[in-house]
Amino acid sequence: MGSGFGCEAKPAAKGANTEDDVKDNVEEVDMGAYGPHVDAEDSDIDDFENIEKAESFMDQQGRQAPDEFEDDEFDDEDGGGENYEEKAPVDEEEKGWMAVKPFIGALVAPSDAPANNAELPEEDLKVDWVYGYRGHDCYNNLVYDSKGRAVYPMANFVIAYDVKAHSQQQFQGHNDDVVCLAQHPNNKDLIASGQVATITLSGRSKNPYICVTDVGSGSIIKLPACHKRAVRCLAFSPDGKYLASVGADNNNSIIIWDWENKKQMAEVKGDVNKIICIAWSPKEKNMLVTTGVKHVFFWYWNGSKVINRKRGLSSSVGIVTYFGHKFDSNGDVLCACKNGALIKYSSSSRKPKKLVDNHKGAMFALEVLDDGGVVTGGKDGYVHVLDSNLKKKWSIRLPTYIRSLHTNGTNLLVGNKKGEVYVLPLSGVESPPEPIIRGHYEGEVWALHILQDDSFLSAGEDNLVFEWDIKSHKPTKMGKVSYAKKVPKRRRRYGVSTTSKFHPIKCARAVAASPDKKHIALGRNDGKIAILDAKTMKPVTTVNLNSKSKRKVRNQLGNWIEAMDYSPCGKFLAVGTHGMTVCICEVEKEYKCAKALKSHNSVITHLDWSADSKHIRSTDKGYELLFFDIDHGDLTKSKQNPHATALKDLEWATNHCVLSWPTQCVWDTDMDGSDVNAVDILNKKLVATGDDHGNVNLFRYPVLEETNKQRRVTGHSAHVTSVRFTKDGKYLISTGGGDKSIIQWRLV
Repeated sequence: MGSGFGCEAKPAAKGANTEDDVKDNVEEVDMGAYGPHVDAEDSDIDDFENIEKAESFMDQQGRQAPDEFEDDEFDDEDGGGENYEEKAPVDEEEKGWMAVKPFIGALVAPSDAPANNAELPEEDLKVDWVYGYRGHDCYNNLVYDSKGRAVYPMANFVIAYDVKAHSQQQFQGHNDDVVCLAQHPNNKDLIASGQVATITLSGRSKNPYICVTDVGSGSIIKLPACHKRAVRCLAFSPDGKYLASVGADNNNSIIIWDWENKKQMAEVKGDVNKIICIAWSPKEKNMLVTTGVKHVFFWYWNGSKVINRKRGLSSSVGIVTYFGHKFDSNGDVLCACKNGALIKYSSSSRKPKKLVDNHKGAMFALEVLDDGGVVTGGKDGYVHVLDSNLKKKWSIRLPTYIRSLHTNGTNLLVGNKKGEVYVLPLSGVESPPEPIIRGHYEGEVWALHILQDDSFLSAGEDNLVFEWDIKSHKPTKMGKVSYAKKVPKRRRRYGVSTTSKFHPIKCARAVAASPDKKHIALGRNDGKIAILDAKTMKPVTTVNLNSKSKRKVRNQLGNWIEAMDYSPCGKFLAVGTHGMTVCICEVEKEYKCAKALKSHNSVITHLDWSADSKHIRSTDKGYELLFFDIDHGDLTKSKQNPHATALKDLEWATNHCVLSWPTQCVWDTDMDGSDVNAVDILNKKLVATGDDHGNVNLFRYPVLEETNKQRRVTGHSAHVTSVRFTKDGKYLISTGGGDKSIIQWRLV
């Protein structure tokens, strides 16, 4: 975690808007208390962001975590010093989930309460579509199968996508993030895939494993879990009989498998430096080459237990990092270098030779063509197609880092860091086409909102807002969380816990659309709401709600927003902040906060409006369920209603509060209150929940006893942050936090 703040927020200039004013400058400049920030440019050798999530899990379970602030970052002028006291929000774990349940008194049955039915619901959930592609932290994980479908990983799925038919088939042999792929040399439908370790409820790590999936027949062979932390890369031997894998343990261990018999043939320690790519020589029997951080190694397997290693010579090239390699027709090794050069290593002498400087910055992806040509992709976003003499035939620039390249002889599949996949004709293209796959790619995905028609909104911590069409499975609109023209160069993390490298002004954890379809509201990680025009996705205004905070933190920042919705009448926007307040903003008065309701004693996690727009219920991290009366004539008179019984028969416009009468027993007996992140109710018939263990659960309505049975489906490889039924009740949409995926489930 980062520490402290780099500088103090500057006072407003005379005549300028202050924090309490309605409008911030739409072309905002957030240089203040978050400090400078480097935007979303990862280091070239960042590991899979969730390899070490076991340690993070232990931190959450009570192990001492690193201090948020360090003493040398504080000074009295910045509001700290020896008399400064940080007041953190109430943490449920400190109070004890089983011992203290402050919401119990607010759970009042309605007059026409249905009887509890503990049986399994008749309906079940089946995966209809998985949105996104994992390109943000992986390499060389995109291939064509025998039918010309694009095969790639997302969450714990291996997905085969037919571009022409726009259809998708999902294969689920894994139980956590799939991070690497390899294709059989003779059967293009055989795909080997490796995953990261799975963390149990006790915080222990289960070793990751490899699956070999036949995407034609659907059969899956699961190999024994022998690696630790993650399976980093895979490669089939030229005859397809053997499979080599590299683990993410401290020694980057290499295992050779007789994969059809699930038998481990040999194992050897790789190197203390990370191995990024492994491949078999097509010319020399049982020779493999690995490349990675500051090394090229040639491995010689004797066919039994012994694997010997020889280092590639540095020569005039020096010791550098490589992100991938391929063998050319002569059996020599072509390597994608961190400095953007294409390097060739002789398989016989192991000496390198620089062939061409192709990219500004790292070369991440490489493909060798049948005619001896080469395709390269780099950090600069360029794809270069070279002929057999390494002369450039054509080039094209895509929006960001190129992570994966693969060709079927006619077309080129290109995957980039933004989770986009492109199809480019090998003959050349003048301008970038529309990507065939899009999705979120940075930080976590929490923000989800179902629209009145067959579409939904999602927003992430990657500065992206999408409107998705449920039937076509494509984005129809795309916008930004922040359109700030000037963003700090780097930032110190404060407030929300996230893996995102974006500044908090570009991260959203809540999204809502106004009933009149004019506006889209975003709840950001900097404690502000951003309003977009729903048609153009362009900014309208931003409103700073940090000054309304109840908790006392430095400069009242870091009060990020994850609960928000418009009233059914469309006049108000209710915003639940991590400043322990529910802010009522008036839409027609440029979203000015007319009332901050401060009855909660912890950060707000969920809220609902009543159907008549006169009441709000909200829950917090301290497990309070509170009700509020909203005075339409004078919002300043709005206040808490402590009499839950008087509101028991209210009809609620939404049912997103996890703590409510019909959802009071949605937790497993071994869970605490924080393990269920999201809930939704369909027509007082079904209850859906998303939990911390990647599960989407379906109950009969209501869920009043711990013995109630549930249908549990898996697909997400991280905590499920949101679940929402579509208006017609045909689908359920869910979002995954760390896996950045959106899954569309069909009710069957």
